[in-house]
Amino acid sequence: MNNKHRYPENWYDEIRPAILKRDNFRCKKCGVRHKKYYIFEKDGSYIQVDEAEMKEAKANGEKAYKVFLQVAHKDHNEQNNDPKNLVSFCPKCHLNYDRKNNYIRKKAKFLDK
Repeated sequence: MNNKHRYPENWYDEIRPAILKRDNFRCKKCGVRHKKYYIFEKDGSYIQVDEAEMKEAKANGEKAYKVFLQVAHKDHNEQNNDPKNLVSFCPKCHLNYDRKNNYIRKKAKFLDK
């Protein structure tokens, strides 16, 4: 992660694992499970598969991934690590959740130049 300096020292060994455990190692938006294999369909849906099925899918040109959950800050403030402000998301749901905030931040940086 290139933003490691933005998180507290105990983020990876205490905070993040505690939130993933609290959320049952599932994305709170779509239900994808942490460190499980998925084939993503063109319509945006997903199918959980085992490792052998994932390798076969990749060999057939399908998009298949091992999903690693991320912990998002609901208020988009990386300094606010209150458990009530943190939620487990898959990368796709995290990106969608942050989309508007990222757009605003990007626009603000552009206007500051």
